[in-house]
Amino acid sequence: MKKFLFLCSCCLLILSGCSSNKQLEKYSKQLFDAGFDTVIQLVAYTSSQEEFDQYLQVVKDEFTRYNQLFDRYHTYDGISNIKTINDNAGKHKVIVDQEIIDLLLETKKYYEISNHQYDITSGAILEIWHNYREQALTEGIQKVPSINELQEAKKHTGWDKVEINVEERSVFLTDTKMSLDLGSAAKGYAAEQVAKKLESLGLQHAILNAGGNIRLIGNKGDGSDWKVGIQIPDESQTQSLATLQLGADYSFVTSGDYQRTYEVNGTYYHHIIDPSTLFPSTYARSITCISKDSTIADILSTTLFTLSYEDGLQLLHKLQKDGMEVEAVWVFKNGDKNIPQNTKKAGEHYQIIYTDGLEGHIHIEE
Repeated sequence: MKKFLFLCSCCLLILSGCSSNKQLEKYSKQLFDAGFDTVIQLVAYTSSQEEFDQYLQVVKDEFTRYNQLFDRYHTYDGISNIKTINDNAGKHKVIVDQEIIDLLLETKKYYEISNHQYDITSGAILEIWHNYREQALTEGIQKVPSINELQEAKKHTGWDKVEINVEERSVFLTDTKMSLDLGSAAKGYAAEQVAKKLESLGLQHAILNAGGNIRLIGNKGDGSDWKVGIQIPDESQTQSLATLQLGADYSFVTSGDYQRTYEVNGTYYHHIIDPSTLFPSTYARSITCISKDSTIADILSTTLFTLSYEDGLQLLHKLQKDGMEVEAVWVFKNGDKNIPQNTKKAGEHYQIIYTDGLEGHIHIEE
């Protein structure tokens, strides 16, 4: 669901083998059926395969549950989810689980912080782009939405049309043509909540990778830090442009222009829509946000991707000034029109620039 979901937005690098601690061994498993239209991987140091499997089952159960809660395309027996809210727009309120209320309130906060640049009420706009992309991929009909169609959809967005009653846990959309899309936050929120549950159950050394939404739990079993790689922004590539090594409990989320795309007359259109233009954002090729909270990293990776480097940096400085620990890495391709000054060469074709807090913690491949 994240921006229609990234698979392998970040490339995970695990550079050591089993722990030097004889009581812990490294185990790894991928899940292909835990929801969010992505592969979910758990790498953990535990005392036995049995212990690892117990944690893995928690990962599967919890991600499946969160996927059902935040799904805008499918209904599930006994669950009132985002699709339920959207289906009842203009009709009546929907009683939902507390997790939906919590995430809606969090996204509303960043709607205000970003001066409305981050907006999960833009479901009507995202649905148009989704439909045009599906037509191109499944029927060969290669078209781009008209600005008039998109502007008409924009009339059916805005938090003024969302009524949330915290006490009774209800949500009501007052506009019949309005819809919510939590794809830019749901996977990060799920990763954060699942990681916290694993920690509460005793897991101390692990890395949770939800299709590129990476959440660290402690450090490695041998006491060293995890290393996380930033992938070349090309769906056909798996190499890393840079690696980050920051310590325990960080989250890394990447947004990029290289997945969920379709082509019209030689131009590729991706799925991350700039709310100010109503078209796919064209500033950077990818942006990775780093935070101690995966929900925040998820939200900000989308937000920064729809802003120029200068505006994005200004937003980050504001958040840092307010006490938030958040950093970011921008990736540009050689020849891009929006490349800022002072970038560093990364590989043969790319340029990287990053926030000051990452100095000494990032290694760029040349």
